[in-house]
Amino acid sequence: MEEQINPVLLRFLEADSAEEKSELLKNQDLEVTDRLIDDLAASMDLVIPDGSTEERFQKLKNAVSTRAKYELERSRKC
Repeated sequence: MEEQINPVLLRFLEADSAEEKSELLKNQDLEVTDRLIDDLAASMDLVIPDGSTEERFQKLKNAVSTRAKYELERSRKC
């Protein structure tokens, strides 16, 4: 049986910027698993340490939000 890609992961990968990715993660209806966290983090070259799923997801959101902030600052300097 072929495994289907998680639709959240697909939308995350298709997002053009860290800001879009950050907005996607703010969706309260997401069914978050440790696998999803690992996949999302890997797509951005991040490693989220072990802990509860809720803690790991919060760390992921913080990391993506920080990256979005720096992307925005960098784009303003150009």
